[in-house]
Amino acid sequence: MNAIRSLESFRNKKIFFNLNFFLILILLASLTGFLSCNNEIKEKNLVLVCGDSKVLLTKAAANSQDTVPDIIWSWDAHTATNLPPLFNPKKFNTIDDCKAINGGKQILVSSSSGAVAMINKDDKKILFYAEVPNAHSIELLPDNKLVAAASTANNGNRLMLFEIANPAKLLFSDSLYSAHGVIWDKNRNSLFALGYKTLREYKRNNNQLSLLEEWKIPGISGHDLQMLPDGKHLFVTEHTGAWIFDIESKKFSKIDGFPDKENIKSINQNKEGRYVFTIPEESWWTYHVKFLNPEGNLSFPEMHVYKARWFQ
Repeated sequence: MNAIRSLESFRNKKIFFNLNFFLILILLASLTGFLSCNNEIKEKNLVLVCGDSKVLLTKAAANSQDTVPDIIWSWDAHTATNLPPLFNPKKFNTIDDCKAINGGKQILVSSSSGAVAMINKDDKKILFYAEVPNAHSIELLPDNKLVAAASTANNGNRLMLFEIANPAKLLFSDSLYSAHGVIWDKNRNSLFALGYKTLREYKRNNNQLSLLEEWKIPGISGHDLQMLPDGKHLFVTEHTGAWIFDIESKKFSKIDGFPDKENIKSINQNKEGRYVFTIPEESWWTYHVKFLNPEGNLSFPEMHVYKARWFQ
């Protein structure tokens, strides 16, 4: 009789243990999903901001009253460690573009003071460095290649193609006056490049770029070039305002609902349709990063901000 009672007690305890274990598994799965969702939300609301010798990663403005940036990561060329031999921090005195690549693991940086770099986000190690006269943009290409836009300067006014593993060797260059923007279109396997009066499409040909087509932009002094989230349109800014370029129809049009200002230095949109952009307040710089849909504004009173990009 005692043996039967002991067996029933053991069975009940086993059922109770299995039930608790099952509930714990459900709780852990729910918690993992919650954390994953939260991380996804956080990643969608991070913005790269660059200017002077700095690159900052900050949370986006939640609303129009949220003006103080919540900076969660930063890099400053003047205080950077693990610098490569012959690295000159002054080459990054005027950082003018910053882009997250490889899922945010690395950040591309260009500086009009004369250099481009790839920075590893976690340890801030410089993975690539090359001198580029008046560099204004940089883009990662397939097969571990990088292309940089060199604007008006001695040995500038061109696109410059590099191999990441051998930054000292220039693979190829092509003349483009006041080169300011480069974007890789993975859907078309094409490189789009923006100059003073033209937008170009290039194809990769081994270690060279072959010009496929060229369009006159609706204005002068082409500045920013960015892909829209749909992968089918490009943002193009120039001296008089901002435009959308339809890659298929090859036509420019104004951006519905976007404030059309002169000399917009950067414009970027996330998948939710929110804009982040910069407009100069003095000469070429601003002290604020602006948002639209919904509106927002982050203040950087001690920094000459040039561009802002969604961290995606």
